[in-house]
Amino acid sequence: MKNFILIGANSELATSFAEELKLNKFNIYSISRKVVPYLSENNQIQLEDYIENCKDILSFIKNIEDPYVVFFNGFLAENRPKYFPSYAEITQTIQSNFLVPMELTNMINSQMKVKKFIYISSMAAIKPRYKNYIYGLSKKNLEEFVKKSNNFNYLIVRYGQIKTRMSLGHNEPPFTLTKDKASKKLIKIIQKKGLVYPTKSLLLTSIVMRILPIKLIDRLEN
Repeated sequence: MKNFILIGANSELATSFAEELKLNKFNIYSISRKVVPYLSENNQIQLEDYIENCKDILSFIKNIEDPYVVFFNGFLAENRPKYFPSYAEITQTIQSNFLVPMELTNMINSQMKVKKFIYISSMAAIKPRYKNYIYGLSKKNLEEFVKKSNNFNYLIVRYGQIKTRMSLGHNEPPFTLTKDKASKKLIKIIQKKGLVYPTKSLLLTSIVMRILPIKLIDRLEN
C-alpha cells in the first residue's frame, strides 16, 4: 500500500489528485493551513507557517512508511502588464514556491526515509520572463536545488497552465490542462524520475522556449 503526504493539500490540484489516489486505494496524509474536508482528523495537520512548525510536521509524518511527499503549495500574484505584485506578494511568492519546499525537503530527508519527493513545477521555470518573473525564478531555483541534491529520489513535473483560481485573469496558452486532467497525468507518471513533462506537447514547447529570445517570448505573451 502506497503512502502519500500532500503538502498544500487544500489546493485545487491537490484535491483533484487526492481523488485519483482514493481510486487507487492509496493512503493519504495532508499538511495544510486549513482543515482538509476529504480526510479524517488523524490523517491531517494544520499549520500556519510550515517552516516555523517544521518539528510538528516531522512528528506528524515520522511513522509513515516510505511515503511519497508531494509539494502542491504555491502562490502566483503576477500577471504583467495587467498586475504588478506588491512587496508582500513577492515575499510570499518566493516563500511558497521555493523556500518552503527546499526547507521541508532538507528537514524530512535528514530525519526519515522517503520513497520519493515530488515537485509541481511550471514551464515558467524554463525562462523567467516579464509576465511572471518572480514566480518563474522561484520555480527555477527550486528545480536547481532539487537537481543538485544527489541524496534523495525525486520527480519534478513541469506543467503549463492549469485551470484553477490561481490562473484567473491570465491568458490561456496552448496545452492548458484542467486540474482533473493534470491529476490524471500525474498519477500516470508517478513512478518516473527526474524532470518530466506531463504531455509531449509541453516537451516540444519547452524546446521552442529555449530557442526563442526572451524578448520575443514577452512580445508573444503580450
